[in-house]
Order: sequence, then C-alpha cells, then structure tokens
Amino acid sequence: MSHQSPILSTRPAPPRDAATACARSNYVEPTIRSIAGAFILACGILVLIKPEWSVLWAATLCFVGFNLFQSGFTQFCVMEKLLKKLRFKSELDEIRTLSRSHAEAEARAAFYDTLGLLNEVVVELSREGELAFLSEHWTKLLAADGRRNADFLGLAFLSFVKQHDRDTLEQRLSALLKGESDIVTLRFRMQREDRLEHWVEGKFARHHKHGQVHGIRGVLRDVTEAYMQEKRISHMAMHDALTGLPNRTYLDARINEAIEQSRSSATKFALLFIDLDNFKRINDLYGHKAGDQLLVSVGELLRASLRATDVLARWGGDEFVVLLPFPGEIDMVRRIASELLDGLRNDLEKQCRDTFVTVSIGVAIYPDDAESAETLLVQADKALFYAKSQGRNNIQLYADLQTRAPGFEDAEMTARFVAAVKQNLLEVHYQPVMDAANPRCPVSVEALARWHDDKYGWVNPADFIPLAENMGLIHEVGRQVLEQALDHFSKRNNTCDALKLAVNVSKRQLMSPDFYPTLLATVERFGVHPRQIKLEITESIALEGIERARALLQRLSDAGFTLSLDDFGTGFSSLSHVHELPFDEIKIDISFVRRIKTPEGRVLVKTIVDMGHAMRLALVAEGVEDSETAAILQGMGVEMLQGYHFSRPMPKEVCADFIARLQAPPAAAAAA
Repeated sequence: MSHQSPILSTRPAPPRDAATACARSNYVEPTIRSIAGAFILACGILVLIKPEWSVLWAATLCFVGFNLFQSGFTQFCVMEKLLKKLRFKSELDEIRTLSRSHAEAEARAAFYDTLGLLNEVVVELSREGELAFLSEHWTKLLAADGRRNADFLGLAFLSFVKQHDRDTLEQRLSALLKGESDIVTLRFRMQREDRLEHWVEGKFARHHKHGQVHGIRGVLRDVTEAYMQEKRISHMAMHDALTGLPNRTYLDARINEAIEQSRSSATKFALLFIDLDNFKRINDLYGHKAGDQLLVSVGELLRASLRATDVLARWGGDEFVVLLPFPGEIDMVRRIASELLDGLRNDLEKQCRDTFVTVSIGVAIYPDDAESAETLLVQADKALFYAKSQGRNNIQLYADLQTRAPGFEDAEMTARFVAAVKQNLLEVHYQPVMDAANPRCPVSVEALARWHDDKYGWVNPADFIPLAENMGLIHEVGRQVLEQALDHFSKRNNTCDALKLAVNVSKRQLMSPDFYPTLLATVERFGVHPRQIKLEITESIALEGIERARALLQRLSDAGFTLSLDDFGTGFSSLSHVHELPFDEIKIDISFVRRIKTPEGRVLVKTIVDMGHAMRLALVAEGVEDSETAAILQGMGVEMLQGYHFSRPMPKEVCADFIARLQAPPAAAAAA
C-alpha cells in the first residue's frame, strides 16, 4: 500500500458506481470456503470408514474441512491465522483494502470538487520552494490557458510573484520553515501571463511527513476585486469628490508625518491657506455648476504649479491648503507663494472675464509659528483672514502679523477667555463709593470683573465684556461675579452696617426669565439681605419698552434692591423716561465728569444734577480723579463720589483693609 499523502496523490479515483457496488455487495469467498470445507470434511469421514486407509490422513482431512466449513459462517479460521503469521494475505483482506482505497479516493474527489467551487488554489512547496503539487485552478489564477498543472511542477513558487512583493514573501516563508511562526497570511501580487495586476491572499502552514517538516502547504485566494474595492473606498475617504484632491483627513495625516520628519531632520515646512476672493459672485451670477468647474480648474492649476514633494488638499468650499517642505529659508516660501498668486491671477482673469476673481494666501511656518498640526492650521487661517482684511489679492505670513496687525490675536483671546470662564478663573475687585460730605465714609463698594491671562496679562474689561456678550457668556460671567462678591461681602468684618454691595447687571441678564428667582435664591443662600445690594443697570433697558422695563424693575425694587441707572447720558433713552422707572439713583457717566472743568462740561453736569434732584433721585459721579473735581461735584450737590482720587479697584483683602482704616478712629488711623 502506498504511503503517499492523500492530498498529494495523483492516482485517479475509481468510478463511483463500481466503488459503491463493491461496498454494498456480499463477498463470494466465504461461500466457496464452506462448500470446499464440507467436501473435504466428507472425504475425511470416508477415509475413517475404511480401516485400510491411514488414520492420520483422515484426521487431517477432517480438521481442514471443518475449519474451512465453519469459517464461511464465523469468519474465523485457524489455518488463515497461521498463514497470516507467515505474511500471506487472503482475498477478503485485499477486497477490504481496495474498499478503503476507493473511499479515500472518493473523499479526495469530493474535496477537490469543493475547492473548485471556492475558486481557491491549493499548493504544496518543497523545502527548496519548488512547486510540488497544484490544485485545479492554478492555471486560471495565472491566466495560463491551454497549459496543465504538470507544466509548473518543479518550478520555483517565488518566480510567479511580483518582484516588489517577492522579498517580503520569501522572508515570511523562511520564518515559517524555521518554526518562528505557525501560520503565515499576507497579500501579494502574482505575475500573470496577461500582465494584469493580480492580488492574491495566501495562507501558508508547515507540511509534516513522518514527523519531519516536508515543506509548506498553502491556499491561494484571488482578492483582486476586493482589494481594488478597498482602494476605491480608501481613496473616497481621503479625497475630495469634486476635485479629486486630498481632503482634510488626508492632509491631517500628512501634516503629522511632516512634523515628525521635521523634528528628526531639523527642517521646516509651510502651510499655505489659499482662498478665492469673490467666489460667491461666480455662484450667484452663473450658478453652482460654473462655480464647481472653477474649483476644479483652480485645483488643476495649483497642482501643475507645485513640486512633486508638495501636498495640495481641498480644505472645503473655495479654500485650498498646500503643505510645502523647504530647507529653512522663508524667502523661498514667499517666492513660491508669489508665483502661485501671480499664476492663478493670470489664469483666473482668462477664465472669469465677466467677473473679478482673485486669490488671498495666508502662510504659517512650522515650527516658528506653531508646533502642532491643529495650531498651525489656525495660524495659517489667521494670516489668511488678515490678507482678506487688507484688500484681498495678497499674501500674508503669520510671523509678520505681530508688527502689521495689532488686533490679529482676537480669535485666540476669545478662545482663552471662553476657557477662563469655563474654568471659573475670573476675579472680582472692588472700588469704594464715598460719601461726598464725608470722604472717610464709604457708602458702597462696586464689584468689578477682572481677568488675568497667562499670555495677555490683565485684560481690560472693555475688551472681554463685549466678548462675553457676543459669545453668550454674559449670564455665566454675571453669575460668577455675583457669587464671588456675595461670598466676600457676607464674610466682611466692618462697623458700617449701611455699606452696600453694587453689582452690574446687563440687559441680557435682566431680560432672562429666571434672573429674578435666581437672584433672590443666590442672595438668600449667602445670607445677605436685598436691601444691602445695589443693582447697576444701563439705561438701554428702556429700549425694551417702558411698560416691560417698569414691571421688571418694580419687582426688584419691591424685593428691597436699590436700583441705580448706570452710565446715564450715554444710551438711547432720555430723562423723560427716567421718572417713569423705579430707579433710586443716577450714576453720572465718566465722560461728563472728565469735562467738568470746562464751562460746557460744568453746565451739562449741573443740568443732570438739578434734574435728578427734581425727580428725588440720588446722584453718583464716577471717574473722580482729583480733589478739584471732587470739590466741584460736592458743591453741585452730588451725594456720592467714585474714582481714582479715592481708590483704584482692589482685591478683596486690600479693599477690606482700606475700609477698615477709613472706619477706624482718627487716633488709631494716624497710628496705623
């Protein structure tokens, strides 16, 4: 019997009907044995009957005949056992062996049929890498029509693999033979006779024979269609559908790669943000299809103008980004950007004769302007924004903005302010408001929001309060200032029970439906009575309508809050509106106070004071910076004064000490 492995056997399988008949029919040999045994047994009995014949012969014939006769029924024969000991085979054993061979051949045929359905190729390689066995679809895999598998046996398997993939596959198969891995799975390209690129996925394992590694077995599967589909999907995910250029996802990956390369080689690269000026007019005049055609043309023009090492991507809309490696001279970036600008300008003038389309470019340099991909894109976008603000059709580098554009950091300041509000980093300083008749007696302290940033230092409230309004953070800023001020005020240690806390309230805060209940709950939570709180409200509240404003303010007044009309004279209302609203005092704006030393300014302030008194309202003047101004205001009858002449805004501890010194007896104050 052959010891060849079933998968390598080339012996043709028997016809299936013959194998089936052989397995299901009864054997003839047992019947012949019984008949022959009966005949021999009869002969032995006859010999025993005749005494003149030898008894030994008779006994031998009887023994042989009986064994043959009964073996046809019991399939046990002493003589057969003796002959098998002498290495003889019976016909029955041979039939059984043939039956097993037929079954194995049938199983192999079924296995090959199944592989044929799967369109996979089974190969066996010798230890030297030569083809030792090939299944049916090998010639189909290589597009070798008209050739047989036998034509390829003995040839090197790697000779049918593309040169680019050959080394990798050879290394992996060598590691497999050495036992460094159990199974190898990888994709590679086959060299087909039709010369088309053909991708194959191979799975290989060691083939053992008699306990030794005999070679390698593998299964090859054609994955060309799946691979090409994956490439198409990957291309779609990484490229813009309109222009075919790389998109943001692809660009982000390449920027990060460029950062790693620049760090290791100490080189630089630039990001160019390119935007079409007046592109909206193209869409408005000629439709979006014409706009799309223009974007495609611009993409092609840019690609033709750039080097092979540059990366061009469409950022979105009418914006493009160029990743530009350079050795370190920024002048080179300026030159390339200028060439792009001039080239695009000329081509766009030819394509868009009925309208004027130009290009603006913003440039950021790694690592000079930023050390991360995200920040670098932000800086390039800032440079582009500045280029547009300078009349468009020009180039701006982020590095030049610090000297050319003092306000270029507004976007960054906004981001840092938002972060500060979210992290509750705003501080509250206090400025005392003094009794004009007794400058040593503070009547209130105004809580003022202050913001200190690690980069910008102390930022003027005139800069960050409008940011809070525009970003929708004024409610949160007001809440933080109110809670800090109430916390400090509730823990104060002073002897002036009449001291009030003044808090600014914006119109947006006041108009919020939950402002009133939230304010009451907050004041109660800190153990402060509403009569100790002064709410400073700008006169723009009158723009909401007198009836609505009166209802809102009356509610606060009824709760016990003091209402102060802040920045009077700078808004859109008039004095005719003031007497209709339940204010308790008027705060004269600093712009009037600063002009009080002029005849015209003094007349304006005197008019405000007289009208305020006529309406039985207290007067507060802010911006008092010297004793002369304080004396003039006091002479006019202004009850309260506030300004640098008395004190600048102070942190809570400094303000507490300042008030304590003012309230101390004269002797103690002098000693201090």
